[in-house]
Formats: sequence, C-alpha cells, structure tokens
Amino acid sequence: QSWRALLARLAMSAAITDAHLPTLAQPDSDPRIWLEDVTGEEALAWVKARNAAALSSFGNPSDSATYSRILEILDSKAKIPYIGRVLNGLYYNFWQDETHVQGIWRRCTLDEYRKAEPEWELVLDLDALSAESGVSWVWGGSIPLDEGPTVRKERVMIRLSRGGSDATVVREFDLDAKAFVAEREGGFALPEAKSRLCYKDRDTLLVGGVFGEGEMTDSGYPRSVWEWRRGTPLAEATKVYEGEQSDVSVGGFAYLDRGRRYELRYRSLTFYTSSYELKVGEAAWAPIPIPADANVGTFADQLLVTLRSAWLGHPAGALLAAPADGFMGAGDDAARSALLTPLFTPTETCSLEASTETKNYLVLSCLDNVVTECRFWRPLMP
Repeated sequence: QSWRALLARLAMSAAITDAHLPTLAQPDSDPRIWLEDVTGEEALAWVKARNAAALSSFGNPSDSATYSRILEILDSKAKIPYIGRVLNGLYYNFWQDETHVQGIWRRCTLDEYRKAEPEWELVLDLDALSAESGVSWVWGGSIPLDEGPTVRKERVMIRLSRGGSDATVVREFDLDAKAFVAEREGGFALPEAKSRLCYKDRDTLLVGGVFGEGEMTDSGYPRSVWEWRRGTPLAEATKVYEGEQSDVSVGGFAYLDRGRRYELRYRSLTFYTSSYELKVGEAAWAPIPIPADANVGTFADQLLVTLRSAWLGHPAGALLAAPADGFMGAGDDAARSALLTPLFTPTETCSLEASTETKNYLVLSCLDNVVTECRFWRPLMP
C-alpha cells in the first residue's frame, strides 16, 4: 500500500504545473509540501527517481574525463595547505584527499610548514571518527577559547554535521589531549541544530538556536541568546537577549580584539538592516548609534562602520573608523562626527570590494577601474 501511495505521489509531482504552485493569495497551497520531510522514505525515493532520470538523460558525471580531471586537482597533494588557524605557534590545516575522504585536522610549526613536504601532526581524523560512529561526519570548523595573547589556547568547540547538513553537532575539544572532552568531565556539547555559539569565558558559552521552535524567528534562525554555564544542563541556561519573531535573526558574541574585550549583540531586522548593542570592557551595554543599513566591526580600539547610505557627510560605500570608547560615549551626532576618520571614500571609478586583517594591519581590497589594489591601515596604538 505504501508503494502504491508513493507511485501516486510521483505521478502527481510529474503532472504539477504552475497553476498548482503556491501564490501570494494561497502561500500554503503547495502540492510538494511532503518533500519538506527531507529524510522521509517518500522524499528520498522521489530524489532517487529524479536522479535516475537525470543520469539517464545526461549520463553519470563521474564517467567523464572532465570529472576525473577536476577530482585529480582537488585531491592533488601539490595544492597549498590552507592555514585556518594559528594557535600556540602551531599552524592548523584541514585536509582532504583520496585517502582522507572525510578529512583530517592537522598542525605543524611555521618552520615545518615552510618545507616542501611538511611533517604534520594529526589532531583529528574524521574518517576514523565516521567509521567508529557509523556517521558520515563533515567538518564544520572550530571556535577557540581566547583568554588573551598570554594564555595558551587549549580548548575549541568543533562543529560537525551528518552528511553535510545545515544542522551541526558541536562538541568541546582538548587541543593538548587531541580528544573530545566528555560531558561527564564537564565538556560542552550541543545537540544537532542550526546553532550559533561562542565562548564568553572558559566556563560560559553564548548560545542560540538550540532551544526549540519558540526561540527561532519566522525565517528559521535563532531569535535569542543564552548563557550556558559549564557543568549545568543546557535546559538551565539563562536567556540574556532576544529579538522579535519577525526578525531575520538574532545573535550575540564576545571576543578579544588585540587586547580589547568586546561583547556585541545584534538583531537583523531585514536582510539589509540591523540594530546593534555593544559592551566595551566593563562599560554598560549601549546601542551603537549608526544607520540601520550600516555594518559594524572593530579593530583594536577602533569601531569600524561601513555605510550603505550617506551619513554625517560621508557617502554610501565609505568605511569609517572612530575610537570605540569616545564614539559610544558621544552625546550627539555632532560629537560623533568629529571622531570619524574615513578609511575609504568611494569615487566614480573606485569602490571597496572587501577587507581583511593581519595582526597589525587592516587591509582594504579596492576595485579601481576594474583593477584590484590593496590599501593598508595601521592604527596608532597607545
């Protein structure tokens, strides 16, 4: 009976026309709503049937010379190992090839990295972990505990997803022991979810996205921020910030920026507008008084503001800097305007493409007459 129902579903899907699809007047009138159950038997059978039809029409990509050539390039041991993190003087790289299909996380010293064939130290083997657990784990990155430049970094939170899904499992990892920290030993572990998190301090996580549908926005992203203390159940975490159900997403994080401690909270009101609150050191929380469509960041003791619309005499597309303490304490726009330094101002031919950071420099990638140039800014540190 279930197979008959499935065949009927497949036949109905094949016969769907634009007239059957959802409209603004009837957004929930979707004859394919059953495909939302992405791991359900019927949905997976429908996907297999569509895949079979595509292979029948176009052939299997793995049979082509182009596919083999691309795979050879991706698996090449001649590619430059990308360094994702530098922790305690060790350079970390996540690597995949024909042997390490799921991948390995490894590290070495800078001197070793400069060699033609570095000798890497294995930190985590996802192929072995997948074989042991029976789950095809996909690397999702690491989030380090940063307690300052003089404190060794020996804990990270590692994200792993089942088969590459959007939802991830997050577990605490000991870099010295090269092992996950068991929950019974006080290790943090978050359930599978589209979570957001960071360390606030050694024994506290800022977390969102793991507290049920009621704590998600209508867009399906976290709506609140919670503090979770080590050694306590996740259910006992404390809510410290929340937005509206209609927001796109809500989040918060704490971090050290070249010795300066910041905590930032945000509400993404739309895809292009947000509101921010900032806490600098031991100061109180305060709204960041910038346009709703501006983006904000920090570099050392400076607040960085990227404009999407004109503001305080600066055009859309400009990048501005101001001392964070003074800007947050200024009483009005006139006082704030006097603190702003333009790091980039667009022209008819030049726009800001992107920015990145080194330890001491803010590097701007500017596009001038379709030619990229880099501009370097270094703050005058006290």
